[in-house]
Amino acid sequence: MTLLRKLTIRSQLFIIALSIAFVVLFILLSSYWQMSKIIGSNNEKYTSDLILQMKQTIHSNKDVLERLMMNIAFNSDVQSFLIEQDKVQTFMLSKRIDSLLINSRTLKEGILDIVIHGENGRWIDISGGRGPTKLYQGALGEDESFHYYGLQRFAGQYDPENVFLIGAKIKYSQPGAKFNDTIGTLFFVVSPEALLGEISELSSEMNTTSFFVDWQKRVVSGSGALENGVELDALSDERSGSVKREIKWNGKTYVAHTEYLSEIKSSIVSMIPKEALMRDMNAVRLFFIAVFLFGSVVLLVLFGIIAGNILLPLKKLMMFMNMLKRGDLGKLKSRIDLDGYVEISLMANEFNHMLNQIDALTRELLNTNAALYGAELEKKKSELAYLRSQINPHFLYNTLEMIKGMAAVKGAQEIREAASSLGRIFRYSIKGEGIVPLHTELSIVESYLQIQRMRFGSRFIFTFDIDGNALQCQVPKMILQPIVENAVYHGLEPKEQHGILKIKAYLDERNDLIVVVEDDGVGMEPERLAALRNALSDEQYKRQLDGEGGGSIGFSNVNARIKLTCGSDYGLEVVSAENAGTRVRVKLPTKGEVPNAI
Repeated sequence: MTLLRKLTIRSQLFIIALSIAFVVLFILLSSYWQMSKIIGSNNEKYTSDLILQMKQTIHSNKDVLERLMMNIAFNSDVQSFLIEQDKVQTFMLSKRIDSLLINSRTLKEGILDIVIHGENGRWIDISGGRGPTKLYQGALGEDESFHYYGLQRFAGQYDPENVFLIGAKIKYSQPGAKFNDTIGTLFFVVSPEALLGEISELSSEMNTTSFFVDWQKRVVSGSGALENGVELDALSDERSGSVKREIKWNGKTYVAHTEYLSEIKSSIVSMIPKEALMRDMNAVRLFFIAVFLFGSVVLLVLFGIIAGNILLPLKKLMMFMNMLKRGDLGKLKSRIDLDGYVEISLMANEFNHMLNQIDALTRELLNTNAALYGAELEKKKSELAYLRSQINPHFLYNTLEMIKGMAAVKGAQEIREAASSLGRIFRYSIKGEGIVPLHTELSIVESYLQIQRMRFGSRFIFTFDIDGNALQCQVPKMILQPIVENAVYHGLEPKEQHGILKIKAYLDERNDLIVVVEDDGVGMEPERLAALRNALSDEQYKRQLDGEGGGSIGFSNVNARIKLTCGSDYGLEVVSAENAGTRVRVKLPTKGEVPNAI
């Protein structure tokens, strides 16, 4: 919101119009996406139903073929034929088996050949399939009831050439020593339609291409342009469940649904071109584009009308204000008349009323200034008289320099050093800017401590722990010396044993400057500490701003200067306990420029 307030009205109107356009576009795109999702869902349901019908057809045909194979495998004539040693009996059995096989083929359309291979080399077929099927006899496992070999090509043997081969072990079922032994292998050579049915009849709608794929990804039977035996490398090798994905085939993108049939180790695949799937959405997309373009034109026209009714009167008002700003005396009496919305007219009337009031106030101000000018002169005279009554600080500083010179002449080195240190402190306090680097402020504290060393000798120890990053931080002048002085006179001097005064400076986690002055002196009683903290409170600070507080140099004075200079978040914190010392924490900002000190 703050950023918008800084923009021009034209820019804000443009942002509003652009936002409306984006919202409308989002709604249209969301609607288009939802419709696409519905169409895709309907297609997926249609495809699922289609695949379900195909599965039902396949399982029905599969059950018929397997029952026929079981009838043949467990037929007593077949089993006797495979183990009979007498050639005459074998010949008689073969005639009956021929009739059995021919009758079985008529029971299911699409059975091209039925072949029986015995373990002893004996065989029988009805369409010459002995040779092509013998190669597959060993591929059938002992524990398998039926084995589906997938699509096989027996060139010149059958019509069609690409046929489906199904095998089953023949186990001896009569009581005796050979019970449940494998005595032969039964093969059914069937056309793809015998197992799969007519897929083209099930997938004639919505440009769907459906087909049956064996374990080698070869098409067994299908609709559309696919031929039996064609290999589809675009299909992946899923071997479980139902899978939906996009594939590339013949330069087009298809949405493919694959259903894997574990019993026959093959898959049902249904594909639909993606462009055909979304063909119905083209008209909707064109309609949405037309609606968006029409809405954009209407929005631009309305934007132009509203911008004209708002911006042109405002531009006229700004030109009039600039004319007044230039101080053209001939135009100061003129007034403005704006045409536009009601609010613009009211603003013009209020502005004209304001100009009338300015004229009246200007005349009143001129009369008042004449009276104030005389009063100001009298005030300056009083201030000048007050300044002349003050002691000239330069006179005091020059006197200290004279004492230092006399001490040097007389050989009083301690007096000379004390006068020199006091002179530095006095000169620092009356000259220079109100803001100084921390290292300059610390140098004055060292001068003060030098005087105290002359006074107390080795009774006290003074230590400094200053972070290098803090030395260049800007601080108000003369804020540390009063705190150090208070620590010496009220904390260390009353203590009978040796004392330590520590001064520490560092930057905290918020990059604020922290200066800690800590002594191990006599500390404060709870009552005195409470009174000091009350003097440092916000209420006491406000009374000092109103002129009610004391003006002596001390904790409250330093605290008030810091808060007035740096803000209410900064100032002093005091922690003390009786006979346990006092710790004063000074918090100052380092971000940006510190305001001029007071």
